[in-house]
Amino acid sequence: MFNESRESRIKKDNGYHLTLQIPENEYFFVYDSVSKDTATEIINHYLKIRQDDGQPRNIEIKHNKNAHVVNVEADLNYIGNDKVE
Repeated sequence: MFNESRESRIKKDNGYHLTLQIPENEYFFVYDSVSKDTATEIINHYLKIRQDDGQPRNIEIKHNKNAHVVNVEADLNYIGNDKVE
């Protein structure tokens, strides 16, 4: 995965909103472009290595050229076993 990525989560009624902030130099070292397929791959891989059983929905990716970061966002739903806070 990315060495310098930053995670933030915001609690929502039915789960969490996850944002992964990746420095653009790290992102573009691995990927050539910003796409929905890439965002889905990143989120699914991230959840797998974190052993997080959240179900991602509404996956989005945005390249902020001014801040030199790529943000990958998703809503995480937890079905059958609530996430412990």
